[in-house]
Amino acid sequence: MTQMAMPNKNIKKMRGKVKKIALIEPIRNFSPNMGLITLAAIPKLAGKEVKILYMFDYEYKSGDQLSNYSLKKIKDFDPDIIGVGFLSAEWHAAKVVIERLATAFDKIIVAGGRHPSSFPKDVLTWGADFVIVGEGETAFEELINCIENNGAGLESSVGIAFYKEDGAFHLNPRLKETANLDIIPAYHLIPYQNFINTKLGVVGRYLKSGWLATSRGCFSKCIYCRDNNFGGHLRFRSMDAVFDDIRLQLSNYDLDCFYIVDDMFAVKEKRVIEFCDRFIAIQKEFNKMLYFAATARTDTLTKPMVNAMEKAGCTQLTFGVESGSPKIHDILNTNKSCTTIVPAFEMLKESEIDTFVNFIIGVPGENEDDINLTLKIIDSIKPTTVGVTFLTPYPGTRLYDLACNNNWLDGDMKKEFVYRHNYKPQLNVGIDPSLLLNRAKRIYKKTSRKTILNVFTRHESIELIFDVIKMMFKHPVKVLDTIKSILTGDIDKFKTKYRHLLYVNTGLTINNGL
Repeated sequence: MTQMAMPNKNIKKMRGKVKKIALIEPIRNFSPNMGLITLAAIPKLAGKEVKILYMFDYEYKSGDQLSNYSLKKIKDFDPDIIGVGFLSAEWHAAKVVIERLATAFDKIIVAGGRHPSSFPKDVLTWGADFVIVGEGETAFEELINCIENNGAGLESSVGIAFYKEDGAFHLNPRLKETANLDIIPAYHLIPYQNFINTKLGVVGRYLKSGWLATSRGCFSKCIYCRDNNFGGHLRFRSMDAVFDDIRLQLSNYDLDCFYIVDDMFAVKEKRVIEFCDRFIAIQKEFNKMLYFAATARTDTLTKPMVNAMEKAGCTQLTFGVESGSPKIHDILNTNKSCTTIVPAFEMLKESEIDTFVNFIIGVPGENEDDINLTLKIIDSIKPTTVGVTFLTPYPGTRLYDLACNNNWLDGDMKKEFVYRHNYKPQLNVGIDPSLLLNRAKRIYKKTSRKTILNVFTRHESIELIFDVIKMMFKHPVKVLDTIKSILTGDIDKFKTKYRHLLYVNTGLTINNGL
């Protein structure tokens, strides 16, 4: 990626009072952007008119251009600030968006998120005026203060990258973390009920799931994860704020489950039990049966946690087991011991809690012995569902630096990060890609039929069957394609087709105006 010095035009755009802010997600995905709707709720934005807009559907392909419809949404709103938040997997679409907005509108453009935090100079050359590096809540508030004071205090504000008037690049020291995690996201600014209605929140269930954060961050230092560079350690929302959030969602939306988005939920026994006790109480308050799904670690899970979660309505726990090989865990620096895997799943064996277990393959140094150890672990723990991901060198991680230094990147990856989706190998580590694909299929086959059939054995299966029948009339080709992927056992294709079908069926397409 190239960088060049740019003459500064952003200082001159600082015209005083900010009244309108447009926050843009370049690609609308299957789930809401929790970071963006949390940013939209920061106190500084109170009293300002804020809109969240989407530019592309999730099917964006390289080369697609912004439609006049998307540009008209921004023109009609006429914001003072345009904020664009995105991940590395979305940078191609974000570049198109920022370049087009910079030429079409004389507005202050602010970029943020994981990719801009890793490559602030690049994103500034696309046409962004400022890049927020790291967590955005505090930095965005400070930037708005600077704008409303005609640029005063800009160079001392934290976490903001920009080009100065002489063309020199300037990056203020970044905040390591956001102090206030108790902000309730601005769900009303997005088509939140439509997201809920996709019923895609919990794998293997067909529940109307809302999304909920109870913490932020992670205490692991895995080489493939950027959270180590994006806020750092594990921090918790207050339990009162968590249940204010739940109460707000239950009062305003039709849902029967919460998908807890934390990287680490089941890590502190006392906190988990308190959450479960209060979750039971809120079901009584609303006279409504509720479920939740969350994450756990095999080395922090306890039997009292399992008992409390099952009683409260936990329907699924997700584990990042990654591998059954101690060697692979050492390479990935997961700080996990394979000896904790089987005991953790023994605790869950007698419960009604489903398990979704993620594995990573395509690791440098991996061989058939390592894969066999993973298959052996799956046979031992018998998870409800497995997910397989090819090791991906996201910018901003130690893995990305290792990949650059060891020539593990090939093709376009040598020039710029290209996300190839979970079903394609990401690194050139001397292993035949077809062999890696076969390894992934071997892992998937352990639970693929169980995963697909699981939803048809639940109380909501009748609702699913009726919905499929209705969708047959509305989207016959998409339904038949989805059924075909089930019959062929192609679990990745099934997931993609199934998600797309529900996404379209609930009206979450850009041309529907949502």
